[in-house]
Amino acid sequence: MHKSLRTLTLILISAIFISGCASSKSRVFGKDMPSMKAIHDSKFQRENSAPIPSPEREVQITTPATDSAFQWLPNPTLTMYVFPHLSGAGHPVPGYTTFFKLYTQDHIAAPGEYTGRE
Repeated sequence: MHKSLRTLTLILISAIFISGCASSKSRVFGKDMPSMKAIHDSKFQRENSAPIPSPEREVQITTPATDSAFQWLPNPTLTMYVFPHLSGAGHPVPGYTTFFKLYTQDHIAAPGEYTGRE
């Protein structure tokens, strides 16, 4: 008896969930709603007619003296191509290019230490 009651309850719950998928779009959303194209067009017409004002920012014209005294040492970017291969699980991996810096950190030369050699 207990097993048949549980089965009947599961069937009833499943029927309720499945009946929700059988509703028509007009019954769920209504017939007076605008289409996605109308929503999209109205949004972009509004943006094009009134430009967005840019925020006012204070700009520092003079550069600090430390910028001219210290120079960044070159840190070359290396390019590595990984050929197509199979992963450890046997899945194909396409070939790709990756980039990385030669040194892990960028370094700054002391004043007069770096003369611009590359």
